[in-house]
Amino acid sequence: RKYAAISSSEQRQSYKNDFNAEYNEYRDLHARIERITRRFTQLDAKLKQLLQGSEEYKVETGLKTPEKKLAVHVAELQVF
Repeated sequence: RKYAAISSSEQRQSYKNDFNAEYNEYRDLHARIERITRRFTQLDAKLKQLLQGSEEYKVETGLKTPEKKLAVHVAELQVF
């Protein structure tokens, strides 16, 4: 446990300040994770619509040109 039980108003304010100092970073990271998760969900839905073995399926899954496809997906995920 990082924090001991609160025993004074000064300690309470100190904990509150720590929380507030890190909360914005937490929210930013959470938003990034949400965007990445949403993108993976979209890609999964797209793959489910493609006919397995088709040219488009091969391109989208990276079976046709893995290096190029990986670079595209890495670029798409750089939402930071």
